[in-house]
Amino acid sequence: MKEEIWNNIIKRLSGTETRSSKEELDLWLAENTENVKKYHQSEMLWKLTGKLKPEETVEIPDLKAGLKLNHTRPKLNVYWRYGIAAACVAALLVFGINFINSKNTNTPTEWTTQTAGYGKMLSVTLPDSSTVMLNYGSSISYQKGFAKTDTRLVQLSGEAFFDIRHHNKWPFVVESGKIKTVVYGTSFNVRAYKNEGHIQVAVKSGKVGVLTNEHKAKPIFLLPNNSLTFDTLASTFSKARIIINPADSWKNGSLIFEQTPIQEVLATLSRRFAIKFDTSAYPHTSCKLTARFEHKDLPAILKTIQTVMNIKINQIDQTIYLKGGNTCKEN
Repeated sequence: MKEEIWNNIIKRLSGTETRSSKEELDLWLAENTENVKKYHQSEMLWKLTGKLKPEETVEIPDLKAGLKLNHTRPKLNVYWRYGIAAACVAALLVFGINFINSKNTNTPTEWTTQTAGYGKMLSVTLPDSSTVMLNYGSSISYQKGFAKTDTRLVQLSGEAFFDIRHHNKWPFVVESGKIKTVVYGTSFNVRAYKNEGHIQVAVKSGKVGVLTNEHKAKPIFLLPNNSLTFDTLASTFSKARIIINPADSWKNGSLIFEQTPIQEVLATLSRRFAIKFDTSAYPHTSCKLTARFEHKDLPAILKTIQTVMNIKINQIDQTIYLKGGNTCKEN
């Protein structure tokens, strides 16, 4: 642990925190769940040192005279206690954290996975009473002892809207592919389908920090009506303000496409209506679609796409075959 981080932890635990030390420590905690774990371990050991009371009187032998003298120490002040406590915690951390980690290593972690199948949305209530709405074809995993851990960690594949119960000390962390979203209590949406080339985070209320899984990554903070898109190939972020589309519009039956690649559009429809698309006779995969569908069924959506993009559509059972189409420019 870096010395400046350790000093910031001591300032927080001793009640001498400054604005700058608070900002530095908050950023460090947002980097990864391991840092949060180290902080709470430090906090636990700090509390233990508070129970250590030094003796006021120490008996010192006088070898020449064969007499015993009582030497009274000066009255302890807050700075002495601060230094002793810090030293104790530093020493205990060397052994205590290793001991705690060895115990955690020996204890198997049990995970629970909830999945929304194609054609279905699923509402999930987590052990800490936070709620998650899974979009079609999405899944979420979390530890069974979720509510008792220092960091509330979940792993998402697909899209979900989170309404998180606030907790000052236990951040909520969403791992989705190459990025993490860290919050303490807010509502936000994460879209991270494996077959899409980007991951998107949009905030409805509160504040979140988004960062990559790299060790030295710094978080990008989002406020209500902010969205952040991460390009998984270029490993770059682009931030925007949500003007029209709310973060949870899909929950209400809306399908919104803004210059969305046609393959991504078809994948979304496939999850939404539990169908398959055959594009072997459709060569124009570079095409993009901008459209908004409010509570429309599949036939109405397909009719619009067919008209706008000049595609011939033929459905046999649960498979839809695409043919023809307009030539589109590469973007």
